[in-house]
Amino acid sequence: MTGRHGAGRGDGGRGPASPAPMAGIAAAAVAAIAAAAAGAGFTAQAATPSAATTAAGASPAGAGAAGALPTGTSASARSSGARPHRAGANAAALANASIALGDLGLALLRDAPGANAVVSPLAVATVLGMVQSGAEGATEREIEALFGGGRAGAQAMRVALPALSAQLRGGAAASRDAASPVRQAARVWIDSAVAKDMPGGFRRRIALRHAADAMVLSFADAEAARVQINGWAAEHTAGRVKDLLPAGSVARSTQVALTAALHFRSAWDKPFDAGRTEARPFATSAGVPSSVPTLNDERAIAQAVVEGTQLYALPFASGFDLVIALPAAAAAGGTPGAAAPAGEVDALVKGLSGATFARWHGELKAQAPVRCSFAMPKLAFAPKAGSAKASLQRLGVQRAFTDRAELRPMLGRLAGTAHVDDVHHAAGITLDEWGGEAVAAAAATVKPKSLAPALPACAVDRPFAFVVMHRASGAPLFVGRVGEPAKAE
Repeated sequence: MTGRHGAGRGDGGRGPASPAPMAGIAAAAVAAIAAAAAGAGFTAQAATPSAATTAAGASPAGAGAAGALPTGTSASARSSGARPHRAGANAAALANASIALGDLGLALLRDAPGANAVVSPLAVATVLGMVQSGAEGATEREIEALFGGGRAGAQAMRVALPALSAQLRGGAAASRDAASPVRQAARVWIDSAVAKDMPGGFRRRIALRHAADAMVLSFADAEAARVQINGWAAEHTAGRVKDLLPAGSVARSTQVALTAALHFRSAWDKPFDAGRTEARPFATSAGVPSSVPTLNDERAIAQAVVEGTQLYALPFASGFDLVIALPAAAAAGGTPGAAAPAGEVDALVKGLSGATFARWHGELKAQAPVRCSFAMPKLAFAPKAGSAKASLQRLGVQRAFTDRAELRPMLGRLAGTAHVDDVHHAAGITLDEWGGEAVAAAAATVKPKSLAPALPACAVDRPFAFVVMHRASGAPLFVGRVGEPAKAE
């Protein structure tokens, strides 16, 4: 082995139950879609780099005076002559990666505000994997620890996660000839002043592991760069994630932005009859019954009860399931539309883990579908962007956000002045008679460290007196007091 980033770096009971009114949207079910589909039977597959789409005012990394490089391969792979990475992940490693994704998704979900929330652990993990590819030392180990301790976490980030993503992109449909319902994209945005110092090894790693391409642009016009990056996120999420990076998140000092996008779209295995959609009562988490548009028909679905939680697996036509989890109180039945006990979905989510998702997956696979009168609300949750930084810090990813960040594999000699400023994330989902569509995007921004200590606060934020004073003599020209500054008198 020639070095950490050198050539030697390796790349309850169960049973059927009749559907009951859902007490609040079990948002954990959204995170369970990928977990339920990503079973231990996945095999390793090459991560083929995506095509670099050149946007106005930007040039592909490595293009230089020769002009744009050929399309169809990421700039980093083209400039290095790299070949697609053949991941050696086995079934157990892929299963463990799925469990780690579940744990990450649940942590993000618990911190998400509002009664309804959608998160994508895969999108966030992809961005973290790109950061990890450019980190070393404790910074790298903290990120890897999300997927396991020591060597296991390192291998999961470098091999199992990329292999799982490649499997999803390559097609997990029931028919191996059918196109995958999953579309992923990843890109590193490099400031033109930084590009020449960025080690080629970093771009090769993110291309091989995450199919990421590279784009050189100027962050000198920070707002234009932000708009361009947000445009890329919108393009790869069917126009739904429009403002991944909020105003002020990109600055003239930004050196690198790492982005990932995810788009899932699939019909149901058996579409619902739109003529049967009707308003039905729904017991909201606020404790107020509400009438909502509801899909309903008779169909056979896999069902299970695990530790009192009622599970339904509604199949898509593409090898994925929507796993719905009803808290124990709701699963017991009762009056349709009756008020749900406050916080029961939050309590359910609080007690879940990635291992729970794995158990759900196993229990549902073991059940023969049972025919029932099935009903569920239509959903249309638009993506809402927010910061995942605090959640990641609570999970132990801390050093990357500080002046002690070790990003030399990403930035070479400029690493001494860089840290991850923030990680942004947005996700949304729509479920209707036809099927489901879910989108997500994530971004990490890298900026120079602040070399000066934080300034003390000098806020004038309460009533005060003032004097207009001659600086040389101290003579007061005016004296006054302020109690209500917005009031003119």
